[in-house]
Amino acid sequence: MIQYHPYSILLAVSAFTTLIVLFIVRRRSAPGSRALQGMLLGMCLWGFFYALSWVAVPLEHKIFWLKIMYMGVVMVPGFFLIFILRITRRDDWITFRTLMLILVEPALALTFLWTAPSLFFPSIELTSQGGYAILEIRRGVFFWINTAYSYTLILLSFILLGISYRHANSFFRKQYLIIILGSVVPFVFSTYTHLRPGSSAEPDYAPATFGIAGMVYAYAIFRHQFMDVIPIARSRLIENMSDGILVLDAQGRIVDINPAMKTFLEEEPASLLGRKVSDMIHLWNGNADLLLNSMETRTELRFPNRTSRYLDLRVTPLYDDDQRLSGRLIIFRDITDRKEVEKDLRHAMDRLQTQLIEIGVLQSQLREQAIRDALTNLFNRRYLEETLERELARAVREIYPLCIVMMDIDHFKDVNDTYGHEAGDLVLKTLAETVTKQSRQGDFVCRYGGEEFVLVMPNITIEVAKERVSSLHRSIASLSISFGRFNLNVTMSMGISWYPKHGETKESLLRAADRALYAAKNGGRNRVVVYNPS
Repeated sequence: MIQYHPYSILLAVSAFTTLIVLFIVRRRSAPGSRALQGMLLGMCLWGFFYALSWVAVPLEHKIFWLKIMYMGVVMVPGFFLIFILRITRRDDWITFRTLMLILVEPALALTFLWTAPSLFFPSIELTSQGGYAILEIRRGVFFWINTAYSYTLILLSFILLGISYRHANSFFRKQYLIIILGSVVPFVFSTYTHLRPGSSAEPDYAPATFGIAGMVYAYAIFRHQFMDVIPIARSRLIENMSDGILVLDAQGRIVDINPAMKTFLEEEPASLLGRKVSDMIHLWNGNADLLLNSMETRTELRFPNRTSRYLDLRVTPLYDDDQRLSGRLIIFRDITDRKEVEKDLRHAMDRLQTQLIEIGVLQSQLREQAIRDALTNLFNRRYLEETLERELARAVREIYPLCIVMMDIDHFKDVNDTYGHEAGDLVLKTLAETVTKQSRQGDFVCRYGGEEFVLVMPNITIEVAKERVSSLHRSIASLSISFGRFNLNVTMSMGISWYPKHGETKESLLRAADRALYAAKNGGRNRVVVYNPS
C-alpha cells in the first residue's frame, strides 16, 4: 500500500533537482568537483528515500526506506568537508589518515543502524495524522552521536570557508558567498528540526531544501564560473614563486614580501617590512619616483654590486573598490639568462649575416663562372642557349627584329702553330675586348667554340646590323697585337642571320648564321656575309 503525502512530492522534486545539478557538476573537472558530486549524490539519496518512507504505509516498509535513507545522510557531511578543503586549496589536509577519520563514524552509524537499530531509534511507532500514516520516532544515543559528528564537520567547513572568504579577492568572494548561502539553508532547517519542541512525528525539513541548495550551486556554475575558475592559495602561489614579490601600501611602505626576494637583496626579506621601498630601489635606479607613479611601469635594472646581472622590474598599481590607490605590486625577475641568450643570438645573427653575404658573393661568383668563359670573360655557350631563347620570346612578344652574328678567326691554327698557344690566348682576349667595346648596350657576346664568337643584337634591322658588323670587321682587320717582338694581325669571317626572315627558333637562326659564316670562309675569308637561303 502507498499514500501520496504532499511532503513526499516536495521531497521528490527536491531530490530530482539535486540530481540534475549532479549531472551538471559531472561535466566539470576542477578541483573539488568529485567531492561535490559525492555530496549531491548523498543529498539526492537522502531526499529520495525519505520521500519513499512517507509514501509507504506498512511500518516495516517505512523503517526499511528510513534505513536506506541513512546512506545519503552519512555521506553529506564528509563530502562537504572534503569539497570545502579542495576549493580553498587545503589539499595538504586531505591525507589517508584524515579520510579514514572522516569515514569511521559513518561506517559505524550504518552498522549500528542495521545490526542494533535500538541504539539509533529505541522506538518507532506508526501513528495517524491528517489521514496519513506517519512515523513517530524516539531518537537514541547513537543518533545524537551521529548528529553531533555531522554538525562538527559542517561547522568546521563553514569556518574554513569563512577564513578563505576574508582573504579572497572580490571575484572569488562572490563564489564563496554563493557556496555559503547555498549550504547554510539546509543546515538551518536541519538545526531547526533537531532543536524544535513538539512531536517527533514532525518531518525533517532539511531534505526538502536540498533542491534550493542545488539551484544555488547551478547559479554559481553558470553565472560565476564556479568549478571553472578555482582560487589558488597565496601560500602556494606567492611563497613558492621564483620571482621576487613586494606589496606596498599607498605610502610606498613594504607590507608583504616573499622569500624569493632574498635572491635580489643583501638582507633578509623580513627586515624590510615597514620600510620605504624607494630607499631600496634607489640603489638600482635613480628614477625611483618615476617607477612609483600611478601608471603601470616596467623597466630593466642592473643588479647592485654585480656585473652582468639584470632584473626585469614591473610595478602595478592596486586600487580599492572606489578606484582609490591602495598600494602597489612590484615583481622582480632575474633576466640575466635571457640577456645572455639575446646577446648570443645577436652575435649569432651577425655571424650568420656575414656568412650570408659571403655565400651571396660566392653564389654570384659561381654563377659568373658557370656562364662566363674563363679566358675571354665572355658569356659561354650555356648562357647563349638560355638567354637567346628568352630574347627570341621577347622579340615575338614585342614584335621587333633580332640579329645573330657568328664570327670565326681566320687561320687561327697558324697563329698557335707559329707563335704558340700563349699568343693564341692573347689574340682571343684582344678580339673579345674589341667586340665587347663596339657592341651596343643590350647586345651580348658569347664564346661559342674554340675561336668562334656569337654576337646577339636584339631590336635592330638587318641593314643597321650589317653596317655595325662591317665597322667591327674593319676595326679587327686594322688591329696590331703586340706579342713580344712580334706584331700579330688577324682577320675574321662573319655570318649574319636575322629574325624573323631567316628563322623563328634559336636553332634555325644559329644554323643560318653558321651557314653564312661558312659562305664567308668559302668566299675567301675576311668578309661579312648575310645569310641567303638560295
